[in-house]
Order: sequence, then C-alpha cells, then structure tokens
Amino acid sequence: MEHPLNRHLFIADNLNLLRQLDNESVDLICIDPPFAKNQTFTGSLKPPLTDAEFQLERDTLAAWGLHSAQDAANAGIEWPDADNRARFSDMWRWENDVHEDWISRIEEDYPALAAVIDAARRAHSEGMAAYLCYMAIRIIEMRRILKATGSIYLHCDPTASPYLRSVMDATFGMDNFLSEITWQRTSSHNDSKRFGQVRDIILFYSKTSKRIWNPVYVPHDDEYVSDFYRYDDERGKYRLHEIIRTASMGPRPNLAYEYKGYTPEWGWRMVREKLEALDQEGLLVWSNSGRPYRKTYLPPGRNATNLWDDIPNLSGQSGERTGYPTQKPVALAERIILASSNPGDVVLDCFAGCAYVPVAAERNGRQWLACDISPRALTVLRRQFAKFHYAVDGNQSAEQPSLIVAANVITRSPFDLPERSDTDPEERHDIKELPERKYKIPSSLIPEREMLEYLLKLSGYTAWCCGFANRRPNGAIVETANNFHLDHIDPKSKDGSNQIWNRAPLCPAHNVRKNNRRVHLAEYRAEIADAGEMLADTTADLINLAWAQQQAVDYYALVKARTGQ
Repeated sequence: MEHPLNRHLFIADNLNLLRQLDNESVDLICIDPPFAKNQTFTGSLKPPLTDAEFQLERDTLAAWGLHSAQDAANAGIEWPDADNRARFSDMWRWENDVHEDWISRIEEDYPALAAVIDAARRAHSEGMAAYLCYMAIRIIEMRRILKATGSIYLHCDPTASPYLRSVMDATFGMDNFLSEITWQRTSSHNDSKRFGQVRDIILFYSKTSKRIWNPVYVPHDDEYVSDFYRYDDERGKYRLHEIIRTASMGPRPNLAYEYKGYTPEWGWRMVREKLEALDQEGLLVWSNSGRPYRKTYLPPGRNATNLWDDIPNLSGQSGERTGYPTQKPVALAERIILASSNPGDVVLDCFAGCAYVPVAAERNGRQWLACDISPRALTVLRRQFAKFHYAVDGNQSAEQPSLIVAANVITRSPFDLPERSDTDPEERHDIKELPERKYKIPSSLIPEREMLEYLLKLSGYTAWCCGFANRRPNGAIVETANNFHLDHIDPKSKDGSNQIWNRAPLCPAHNVRKNNRRVHLAEYRAEIADAGEMLADTTADLINLAWAQQQAVDYYALVKARTGQ
C-alpha cells in the first residue's frame, strides 16, 4: 500500500516531524546523526553551489514565508548561506541544544534513560550528556513510530557508541539489541601514539522479535573458491560431497541397499528415496572408479557478519561525493535496506543531509521519508538523484536525461508537517506501549501536548515570548502547535511548577536561549524587546500572563473534575 508521505523531504526540526507521524507507521529507520565529536565539520560542495541552486533554496524559503535568518531560526531550521561551504557544528551545550521539556519528559517517564544520561555527564562530560538528551528524546519517538516488524540502524563512531548503546538499551530494551556492526571505512589511518582509528559503529535494534530479516550475502574469498569449488557446469561451480558411510559411522541396516549396481560396505548416508531424488535432479556424480558423490553448488555468497570490510568509504574522486565530510556511501544504506525491509516498505531517514538513504531506498523499490534541518538538503538531494538517474519534482537534468524512475519528490516546510491520524487518546499509545517504568511519576494531570494546544488557543496561536506565529505566505496565521516549545513562566530552577498555570508556548529560537536560565518570562520579554527581536508591535500586544494563568487554573480544575482525580 502506498504510504501517503512517500518521497517526501521535510525541511524541519526532525523532532517536530517525528511527533507528527502515526504510531507504527514506518518499517525501517536508518540514521547517521551527529557523532558528538565536539568540533565543527566544514567542507566544500562538489561541484560548487550554483547561483540557480542558491536562488532555488531562497525561493523555496520565501514561498514558506521565511525571508531572513531570524525567520528561519523562529521556524526551527537553518538559513542557507550563499557561500559554497557545507558545514555543521557537532558541539553540544545544555543551554543551546536541549529544551527543558525534553529533560522533564525523560526524567518523569524514562528514569532508566535519565540515569544513562546522568552517568554520561559524570563519566564523560556535560557536552556528551546534552548530546544524549538531544538524541534520546528523538529515539523515544522513533521507537513509537516503528512497526512491530521494524528495525533501526543508528550510525555512530567510538566517541559516542558506548553511551548511545546504553540509550538504545534503555529505550528499545536490551533483548532487542541485535548487533553492533563494525564498518571499516578505511584500511589505514595515521594516528600519533595510538592505534589507527579505521572504523565506525552501526547499532542494530529491532522493535520486537517479529522483525523483518532477509539474509545478506557477501562475495566469497577467491582462494576459498579455488580450493574447494574446483568443478563447474552449466549451473555454476560445485564441489563433491561424500554420500557413503564410513567404518567409523558403523552399519545402519535401513541404509544398506543397492543402487544402480553399487552397494556400499557400510551403507549410504541417506534413505533410497532421497538418493533417487538427488539423481533425478542431476546432483549425483559417478567417478571413474564407480563411486558416487553428491554435487554441492557454490552458494551466492557467504553470510555477512557484523564486520563490514567490503564497502569502501567514498574517495575524493567518487562521483557520489557531495562535499560533506561525513558522507556515507549509498552501498552502505543498500545493505541495511535489503536486510531489514521488503519491497514497498517505508524507510525513514531523519538526518538526511547527504541523501544516501533516500537514493538507496528508491533504487531498491522502497518508499521513503526524509528530513533535514537545512534547506541545502534539497540541493544535495536533487544532485544525488540526478547522479543516479532520477528526477526530482518531475524535472530531469539535462546532463542526466535517462531516467530509471521519475521520482516525484515533494518538499515540505516546517509549517506543513503531517497531522497524526491516531488522535484518539486510546490509540495514541506513545508511552503505554513501552515497558512499564517502576518509578514513573506523572508531572501533571494534563499531557504536555494538550497543555500546548490549550495555551496556544488562548494567545491565538502566537508565541508568548515575542509574538511569533506559523504564517502562510499571505500572512494568515496557521492554527497549529508545530514549531512551538512548552516552557515555564516562572523558571523551574526557582521551583517553578510543571503544572499548566506555569507553562507557556515559546518560539524555538527564544526558548533555546532561555533554557536553564533563572529568568521569569516577563523579564525575558523585556530582553527580547531590547534586542529588537519582538515580532509583536509592543510587549503590551502579547498575551497578559496573569489572565492566561487564571484561565489555565480554571482549565486544570475542569480536567480534574472530569477525570475525578
């Protein structure tokens, strides 16, 4: 069945997208997120970015009502520069990269996960803990949207892999850990005063034991083939196996019989019916001495192990090269997709800047969804599909006119995320499908998503910090909770409550800067106005906090009476 979002590229914060996907709607997740290397990676797009490509990026953003870097930040995405650089920061800070509501949800609903993050803080660094919090809140959603037969492959390196494995164990359950795959990305690496670092890690988990699995074969070693499979015929190479019992096996009366004039002293290794079937299939060979053997043909390959040393990394001259320094080869994603999905299944990559997973999915008859925070992902995806002879938005490249599949890729904005169809609370088993946590303590009578929706209605779907709203190109406000974060009016660091009367919808840009600061929302509004970042005409045009808090108190009393709690 065709997925309604097949061949969709979302330019958005992937957490916002994940939260909008239905429970159990994806068959396979393959991601190559940041590695927590504590550095900024910089490369140059190859070939260089053209004026037309840059203009397309800006035109796409303008069609979404985004005309400046501040607009993009408010929408939770990056603003594309005109230079040719491909870069991303892999440095993590609590105050810049982690939202307070993420911490609250993890601490309250996933205590084992919170313990893992705290252990990373103590054993490694604050930066590693912040990175794990960023990843954990997304991995929770990834598990929710995976089907019972689904799997997830998470690409990382030895920097973060021990901590990420603990995060995955705490989320998916250690019983669903299947393999820690080692990908040998290079044969040599010059590292001063230590062994050369030549590998990455791919963590492979399933949602349940019902996972899809298709055996993966890799080419045989040439020496093995020449030593053991020395014969060949029209069916291929084969070896000869004994079918006659030896003295050490002892006699078996039921296997002592004559066949085509030959009666072995100690009998055959199989019953007559099976021997006759092999003969009819042409699988018996009679030697010059009259002794029979069984033909065994060379299998298509040897079973792949968790050491992948046969998929080389991309060289500087590779036609696949995009310029991103951390790009992975399409062949890597193809192995994963062929092993853990079937034709027509839905594959998700929510860190899709290099587009290698969508290309691999398209090449192998899978449906796919992709998401990236940067509009440059659209440029890269167009280029990669052209290299592999596909079309994007129905437009074929003059350089690559021959199409294998006309893949009509649809690009969607951070304001155009899907609406979940499993809106019935009984069906939205976001938490109840996970193993029950022994010490789970709910933070409030009202779920955070319900809080956010109610509070936004009070303000006409505008942020309480600066007046930001999701708007259509004509300026009309879109009544959606996407791209808003739920924060505290009185900071939690000053014992501010988690209840609805102390919560406020903020825009992503200002919430990131406010997180973990001991500042009341009213004071923060004044700072925003002083910085010239107020989107409302004046702070007086923002929602009255005292009135809003009273409305929230009344709403809480209503919910409490309705539920009898």
